[in-house]
Amino acid sequence: MVRLEHVNKYFNRRKKNEIHVINDTTLQMENKGLVALLGPSGCGKTTLLNVIGGLDKIGSGNIYINGEKLNGRRAGKIDQIRNLNVGYIFQNYNLVDNMTVFDNVAIALKMVGVKDKKEIEEKVNYVLDKVGMYRYRNRYADMLSGGERQRVGIARAIVKNPAIVIADEPTGNLDSKNTLEVMNIIKSISEEKLVILVTHEEQLADFYASRIIRIRDGKVISDEINEHADNLDYRIENKIYLKDIRDHKRLKTDHYNVDFYNESGGDLDLDIVIRNGNIYIRTNKPGDRIEIVNEDSSIEFVDDHYRKLSREDSAENSFDPQKLATLGVRKYHSILNPWTTIKRGFKTVFNYNILKKILLLGFLISAIFITYSISNIFGVLNITDDEFVQQDKSYLTIIGKKIDVDTYLKYEADENYEYIMPGDSSIRMSMPYGGYLQTSSASASLTGSLSDYKKLSVSDLEYGRMPENAGEIVVDRMVLKSVISDQESKTAGFGTVESFLDQKVTVPQMPEMKIVGISNLGSPCIYTDQSLFINLISNAQSADDIQDSGMAIGDSSEGSGESSGSRTILDYNLKASSVSVAKGSWPTGDYEVMVNEKNKDDMAIGKTIDQKVNGKKLKVVGYYKDASESDFMLVNSNTVKYNVIREKANITVCPKDKEAALQQLNAEKINVKDTYGQSEKEYKKEKWSSIFSTLILAGVILAISFIEIFLIIRASFLSRVKEVGVYRAIGVKKNDIYKMFIGEILAITTMASLPGFALMAYILHRISAISYFSKMFLINPTVLVLSLVLIYGFNLVFGLLPVFRTIRKTPAAILSRTDVN
Repeated sequence: MVRLEHVNKYFNRRKKNEIHVINDTTLQMENKGLVALLGPSGCGKTTLLNVIGGLDKIGSGNIYINGEKLNGRRAGKIDQIRNLNVGYIFQNYNLVDNMTVFDNVAIALKMVGVKDKKEIEEKVNYVLDKVGMYRYRNRYADMLSGGERQRVGIARAIVKNPAIVIADEPTGNLDSKNTLEVMNIIKSISEEKLVILVTHEEQLADFYASRIIRIRDGKVISDEINEHADNLDYRIENKIYLKDIRDHKRLKTDHYNVDFYNESGGDLDLDIVIRNGNIYIRTNKPGDRIEIVNEDSSIEFVDDHYRKLSREDSAENSFDPQKLATLGVRKYHSILNPWTTIKRGFKTVFNYNILKKILLLGFLISAIFITYSISNIFGVLNITDDEFVQQDKSYLTIIGKKIDVDTYLKYEADENYEYIMPGDSSIRMSMPYGGYLQTSSASASLTGSLSDYKKLSVSDLEYGRMPENAGEIVVDRMVLKSVISDQESKTAGFGTVESFLDQKVTVPQMPEMKIVGISNLGSPCIYTDQSLFINLISNAQSADDIQDSGMAIGDSSEGSGESSGSRTILDYNLKASSVSVAKGSWPTGDYEVMVNEKNKDDMAIGKTIDQKVNGKKLKVVGYYKDASESDFMLVNSNTVKYNVIREKANITVCPKDKEAALQQLNAEKINVKDTYGQSEKEYKKEKWSSIFSTLILAGVILAISFIEIFLIIRASFLSRVKEVGVYRAIGVKKNDIYKMFIGEILAITTMASLPGFALMAYILHRISAISYFSKMFLINPTVLVLSLVLIYGFNLVFGLLPVFRTIRKTPAAILSRTDVN
C-alpha cells in the first residue's frame, strides 16, 4: 500500500523560476490494481512517481510504502525500502548495456538476497518467457530493439516479486504492436500487485486502468474509479487486415495462386520471375517500393477484419506470482564480494573500446612520473653519514686554539671519559700497492678518525676478526669507500671492501700495521690500540701538516715541536730497536731528549737546548748512533704528548655518556660541540637550496601526474554517468557502485600503472648505481612500497571522487543529468 500525506516538492526553491511540482498531494493506493496518472507534460506526474519510488526527495509531507516511512531517512534505508517493495519500469528502459538480458534481470534478484543460482535461473527464465524475451536471454542489452528493451525492463521490475510496480510511460517509445503487448503484461501484473502507471494516452488508461488520477500543475484535480471501456480501438500499424481491403483480385491456375490487395486504389504494374527457387519482383512504376513480408518482417498479414481489443484478449498474458516467491528471507543485499569486484573490474577493462585502451597509456606515464618523483625526493632527503661525518660519531670536541697541558691532563683524568686525544682525531695511513708491477710504486691513502678497537664487538665486523695485538687494526667500510672508487685501486686489485683484509699499512717512523677486520658502523674510523694514539697523531698528522701548510712541525715558537732545524720529535720507544746508545742514557724523564751523536759539539749532555715543549727547554741526557744518519730527537711518550697537545687546536673526547657529558660541559660554559650533530646541521644547511629546488621539481611532477590521473578518470567517468544512474535507479547499493569502480580502478592500475612503475624502478635502480646519480635517487623497499601505495591510492581517490560526487545525488537527478557536475 502507498500513502502520501500533504506532499510538497519544489524545483528552484526560492528563486524566480520556482516550480511547485507537487502541490500538497494526499493519496492512498491499495494493494493491487492499476492506477493511471494522467495529465499534460510538465504537470508533475513523473516527479510524483519518482518520490513514491524513492528516486527523488520531497520538500515536506510524508510518504509511506507498505507502512514504512520513506522520507526523512538516510539514503541507504530508502534504497532498502524501495528495493524490497518497489519494481520500477522506466520510459527509457534503463538497462545496463554491457550486460546480457539474463544478467540485467538477475541483478534484481541478487539485490533482494537470492543467492541460489538455480532459483535465480528459474525465476529469470520464467519472467523472460512471460514477456517473450526468453530466446534473447544471452543477448547483450545494447543489441535489442526498443520494444525488446522495454520487455526486459518489465521482467527486471517484476522478477523480485515486488508489492508495487511503478511504470513511467512504459509505452512512450514503442510502436502500437509493442504498446499493446506491454500494456497487456502490465495489466496482468495489476491483477495481483499495485501498478502505478503514468501515460499520455487516454485510450490506454480508459481500457486498462482500475483507477484514474488526473494531475495539473502539481495538483490532483480528480481521482476516480474507472468504469472501463469494454473494448480498445487501438490499431496496430504493422498489422494489415486483408479482409478490410475491398479491392481484392485473385489469380488461380494449376501453377499460380496469387492474391492482389489494393488499398490505395492505384495501378499495379509488376514483373514476377521465378527461377531456381528464387522469386524476383520488379515494379515498373517509378516511386513504388517493394517490401518482402516473411517471418523475419515487422509487417504481419492478418486474414481477418480488424476488431477492437477485448478484455479476453488483454488477459492472455497473465502470470503466476507464486512462481516468483523467494525461498529465503528477503533482505537488501550487496551484489558484489571482493572476488567478484576484482573479476568484474578486469573484465570491464578488457572490454574497453580502442580509445579507452589508448587512454590507459596516461596511467602508465603517470606511474613512471610518480615513481621517479618519489625516488628523487627520497634520494635528495636521504642524507647519509658518509656525506658529512668526519669523526667517530660518539666524540665531542672541546674548542680551543691553544690547549693548556694541565687542562688536557684534567680532562684525561676525568672518569666520565673513556679517553681523550689532542686535535680532531683524524689520521692518515698509507697502504702500498705491491701486487702488480705497474702499481708497485703507488699506495692508497686511508684517512679516518682514530678510535679504540676495544669499543668494537665481533658483531660489528663485516669481514675479518678482532685485533689481537697493537700491530693489528680494524678499518670501517666508510674509510675504504673513496679508495675503492679510485681507478688505480681497482687496477691494483682492490675493487672490493673484502680485498683490503690482511693488507699492511704504514705511518712514518712507526712499525707496519695489518688490517685484520672491516667494520660497517657508518663511522669513518680506524680502530687501533689506545696506547698508540699519541704517536699516531704525532707522526701520521705531521706529514699532513707539512704538506698542507708548507711549515715544519716544531717551530721554535711556543706550541711547536721543533726548531728551525726541522728535527722531528719521536718517542724513543719507536727507535729503541733501530738505534743504539752512544753515550748517556735513554730519555725516560719528561722533557729529556736524546740526540744524534753528530750533534755532541752543539748539544752537551746535561745542558738544555733551544727546543721547547710545553714552554720548557729540553735537557740532553744522551747520544744515539743511527746507521741511516737520521736527525730526529728522541723523547719519552709524555713529552711527545705534551708537544702534540700544544701544537694541536681542540681536544677530542670520547665520553661514556655523550648527552650527560655535553650537558655538563655546557653547564661549565666550556665551548664544546657535538661534532657529528654539528657536521650534519652544517651539511644540511649547505645542501638545502639544491634540495629545495629538487623537491619543488619533484612536487610539480607529482602534481602533474595526479592531475593527469584525475582528468583521465573523470573523462572516462562522464560516459558512465548514465550507467551509475541506472544502477542507483534499480536499487543497487552505493557501496556496490563504489566496489564496481574500485575493481575497475584496481584493474587499470595493475594493467597500466604497474608496468610503468616496474619500468621506472628498474631504470632508477640501474642509474642509482652510478656515483653521479647515487645521491639523486633512492631505490629501496620503502620507496617502492610508498610509490605503489601512492599510485594505487591516488588512482582510487581520483577515480572514486567523481563517483562520490555523482551518487550523492538522488537517482532521479543522476538520470536527468541536470545537476551532475
